[in-house]
Amino acid sequence: MTEDEIIHAIRERYPAGERPPTAPPEAVAELEAAVGYPMPPLLKRIYLEVADGGFGRWGEALSLADEPYRYSDADLLVAEYRGWRRSTPGYPPSVVPLLTWGCAIWSLVDFSTPEGRMWGWDPNARCPWHGEALFPEDFTLAERLQGWLDGEAVFPAAPAAPSYCTED
Repeated sequence: MTEDEIIHAIRERYPAGERPPTAPPEAVAELEAAVGYPMPPLLKRIYLEVADGGFGRWGEALSLADEPYRYSDADLLVAEYRGWRRSTPGYPPSVVPLLTWGCAIWSLVDFSTPEGRMWGWDPNARCPWHGEALFPEDFTLAERLQGWLDGEAVFPAAPAAPSYCTED
C-alpha cells in the first residue's frame, strides 16, 4: 500500500466521529524536539491529517495532545517517551513507543529512519534490566500499519536470547 492508501484505509477503519481530531502541530514539534529526530513522514501525516492517536492495533496508538483522547493506560506519547529514556538502560534516543499490546509488550518506531523502522519491547521474553527486552523488527511502520489494517495481529517477536537474565 502507498502512504495515501494507508491514510485512506485508516480513515475508513476509524470514521470521523469515531476517532479523535488531528494532533496540533505544536504537539508534533514538541515530540520531535524531545526525540531529536523528525517524525517519520507517514506517522506525521497520520497525526496531522487523520487522528491524534487511536489508530493501529485495537485503535490504541498513543495520543500527543491532552485528554480526553487516551487510548491505553499509558501516558501521552511525549511523556511515555521521556519515561522510557529515563528508566531503560541503553535505550536508543530515536526509538519512540507507539502502542502497547498488553502484558508490557510494546511496538515502537525509530524516528531516525524516514520509513519508521519498527522495534519491539518484550520483557517477558528478554531481560529488561540489561536492555535486551528492546529489539529491532524486520519491517517498517507502513508494513506494520498495513498488517493491522488487514487484521494481522503479529506480536513483536523477540529474537532468541542465550538465556533469560535473572540477575538484579
